[in-house]
Amino acid sequence: MVSLKKRLAYSSNQIGVNLLWQAFNTVAVFFYVTHLHVSATLISAGLIVYGIINAFLNLIAGHISDRTNLRMGRRIPYIVFGGLPLVVLFYLLFHPLVHSREALLYYFLIVTLLFDLCYTFVALNIGALFPEMYPSAKERSSVVALQQFFGIVGLILGVALSKSLGQSVGWSAMAILFAAITVITIYISLYGSFENPAYRKTSLRLREAVRETFRNKQFVYYVLASLFIQLTTTMFVTDSSFYSQYVVRLSPLQSSLFLGSMFIVAIPLSFVWSRIALKTANIHGTMLATVLFGLISIAFYFDRTSIAVILTGTCLGVGIAGFLVMMNLLLAEVIDNDARTTGKRREGMYYGMNGFIVRIGMSLQYAIMGIFFWWTGFQSTRPVPTGRTILGFRLLMGGLPLLLLMIAFLFLMMYRHDWKKGGDSRPSASHPNSLILPGPTSPSPVETTSEGV
Repeated sequence: MVSLKKRLAYSSNQIGVNLLWQAFNTVAVFFYVTHLHVSATLISAGLIVYGIINAFLNLIAGHISDRTNLRMGRRIPYIVFGGLPLVVLFYLLFHPLVHSREALLYYFLIVTLLFDLCYTFVALNIGALFPEMYPSAKERSSVVALQQFFGIVGLILGVALSKSLGQSVGWSAMAILFAAITVITIYISLYGSFENPAYRKTSLRLREAVRETFRNKQFVYYVLASLFIQLTTTMFVTDSSFYSQYVVRLSPLQSSLFLGSMFIVAIPLSFVWSRIALKTANIHGTMLATVLFGLISIAFYFDRTSIAVILTGTCLGVGIAGFLVMMNLLLAEVIDNDARTTGKRREGMYYGMNGFIVRIGMSLQYAIMGIFFWWTGFQSTRPVPTGRTILGFRLLMGGLPLLLLMIAFLFLMMYRHDWKKGGDSRPSASHPNSLILPGPTSPSPVETTSEGV
């Protein structure tokens, strides 16, 4: 059993990686559109192309990680050497080095691509270590609760404070503060991270690895459900900045309460969801979280006051906590099944493939937003939004999530059907080593790194 001190250190990186990613999703487009007055339609079009390119980079990054075999490990080197460039690029996003609108568009797209590439190598390798480091159900449910505790702290800072800090102390100052927090937590987490050298075998070739990954029907169902769940949550975070600016106007303090209360509620509930994971199948917990999020989100269509918006956001924390815990455990379950089939631990490929699908979803997100900006005739320079603009934002926040999550629920039902046919593949808490692959010698934990989004 890994000591509590090391489990805490390992999980602390969730503050940094969630902080940067959520801040980027929440205010990057908002900053360039409303403050620098770059065309919202052109940014959306550029991000569609960027999302497709980055999707393939995720896939390649996962494959490269699986095939790495250095003295430091196959995961840790990317975290050690990727952490600093990651935070520098985040700062440069909010401290543009060019000034014309045309140049700002290309600057945003190029720096975003480089930032996301660094983020991919760091976060993917952090996440790929979770199933390897903690093979038993009891350890996983314990660590995933700690991860989500720290992750929600990062979410609160990134989602609830990025906009208010940017507007009050300046966007560059906000970026410096967030970058400093991230780099500290990433390198602290190395103290509690380890790899198992028995798993550093040569992985499958790329074509074979992709084929084997998609032969895993449970992964196909999982990743398609994940696509629509991630699309829902990322669109919610991005749209919330516009919703609180143009639909139900919130002050900076109210905006922080709106998003902050959601994640504050999610902190204790993440421990509740981790207990649920021990009592029932991971797939059942994921389905429950999907239903709760979809139903609660409908209220945004009808909310008319700041109090109502804050209360809806608070209730949404129930579903958020469920996603944060259950989706991590479900993917670890899928990876374990693959390890039993192929005889190889291929966390990198699975996290990379998951990232590939999710990034395709990001392109879909920006396509939806681009259509919305075009349909409503949205212009950031217009002081009073049109009725069509307000209706559009209400539909994006209080209608589209339910539709997307209904699709996700259908794929989760397919996963459940396949899971029931194959039996319960969850690790046994009474046999903590049940998921460790047999090797020439009994593998024992040695040292590495962590994460779980």
